Amino acid sequence: MDLPRRSGVLLHITSLPGGAYTGDLGPSAYEFVDFLEEAGQGWWQTLPLNPIGESESPYSSISAFACEPLMISLESLVEDGLLDGRALRGLPSGSKAAKANFIESKPIRSKQRLEAYRRFEARGSREMRRSLAEFRDRERVWLDDYCMFITLRSRYGTADWTTWPQDIAQRQPSVLAAVRGELAGDIEYHAFEQFLFDRQWRSLRRHCKDRRVGIFGDVPMFVSHQSADVWAHREAFLLDERGYPSFVAGAPPDAFAADGQRWGNALYDWAHHERTGFAWWKSRLRRQLELFDLLRLDHFIGFARYWRIPSESETAMGGQWIDAPGHAFFDELRREHGELPLVAEDLGAVSQEVWDLRDSYGLPGMKVLQFAFGGDSGNRVHHPDEYPRKSVAFTGTHDSNTMLGWYRDLQHRAQSNDASARADLQRVQSYFGTSRDLDVVDAAVRTLLASPADTVIIPIQDLLRLDERHRMNRPGTTSGNWTWRLERGQLGQGLAIRLRALAEATGRL
Repeated sequence: MDLPRRSGVLLHITSLPGGAYTGDLGPSAYEFVDFLEEAGQGWWQTLPLNPIGESESPYSSISAFACEPLMISLESLVEDGLLDGRALRGLPSGSKAAKANFIESKPIRSKQRLEAYRRFEARGSREMRRSLAEFRDRERVWLDDYCMFITLRSRYGTADWTTWPQDIAQRQPSVLAAVRGELAGDIEYHAFEQFLFDRQWRSLRRHCKDRRVGIFGDVPMFVSHQSADVWAHREAFLLDERGYPSFVAGAPPDAFAADGQRWGNALYDWAHHERTGFAWWKSRLRRQLELFDLLRLDHFIGFARYWRIPSESETAMGGQWIDAPGHAFFDELRREHGELPLVAEDLGAVSQEVWDLRDSYGLPGMKVLQFAFGGDSGNRVHHPDEYPRKSVAFTGTHDSNTMLGWYRDLQHRAQSNDASARADLQRVQSYFGTSRDLDVVDAAVRTLLASPADTVIIPIQDLLRLDERHRMNRPGTTSGNWTWRLERGQLGQGLAIRLRALAEATGRL
């Protein structure tokens, strides 16, 4: 797919200001879209919208199809007549700089959503009831299983469905039918939550379209074993008779991890997916393309080959590479969608077969400026001078340091007699023509925008020249991540004017 020459900004929904303890789809989301239009930007990139999982990560979810109810705007529920405005009095508005607090947010927002459901049941409008019925019919392929799963998770106090009663874990039809009748109220409530998200998201997308801003989404490669997807589609994953993973996902040993990385996700039974015409995957991407204009396929290497680790292995060292049927999969997608609005996350230990798979289907790859300055000749592919037109360029990603934090860390290591860091620092300073840290950040943004890449995405932290305290995620750690939040008022008119001028000067307006 050929993309127009545009630029955009990376900012997750929960990082928006406004809303009770976490950002949401309320007024601040619309204000951010207005900022993007004023700044001449054509893309808003978010992280996955799926329900957050362990350690608040949007990349470890109980569903590959559902969306996170915490992002439902309470203000919008007031506008719809489903909440009394007085219920929001005293709730934090996010007006001060503060991290997202998921622990505080969940009970408050859950209470308000439940009240909205009760009001809907008592006096919901005919139009909204019709819209809910249409939503349930449209999304029935995943919605019923998800609502049943999350209801059972509450009943049994865990998402680990292998610990549930065996007849439920094994999905015996007569037992599920009885449970569905017994827990119908709870199941209907969770469907209503997903409907509310869908209703608010569609409204936000219309606002984006009116302002010529596309939304760029993210699809994680793997799903959590403790998810509605694995429980409802055991045959699609490599599981043993009890439902436990026979093999798990990860990455092989390398210079950064001597034992490799053992992620623990259940692996796909690609033979099953190929036999069924990749029906589950096609449903998943069809759903995501309802939500987004463009999708980033995380860990794209997994469509060419994957690191299969025996489940009993405590590290990734006992794993091996296994081929995946990527060409057959993308052939099916092309037959269904024609041109594919997809971006390949082709970073890390990729091989020629991964690049060949990407190029066979005309998918843009990713370039990351922070990767450009190491001494390895392979880093040249991340040099802005080397970018092909069909690529998406970033200063950094949600997993990397901010640009300012990255540069200051490089300076610190260079001052600590790290010869490799000194060489890298010299390359950075020579390339940008400055040694001042804030000037390096500004030069990085200008350089990317002027590069040949059709699409450039800048994390909002880099536009604001924020340091390492403001990064979104630190891979390999399990606490303190995903909580960064924009402060109300940080996106001033001056920033919009400067960014618009840069977009115009570099042909991206």
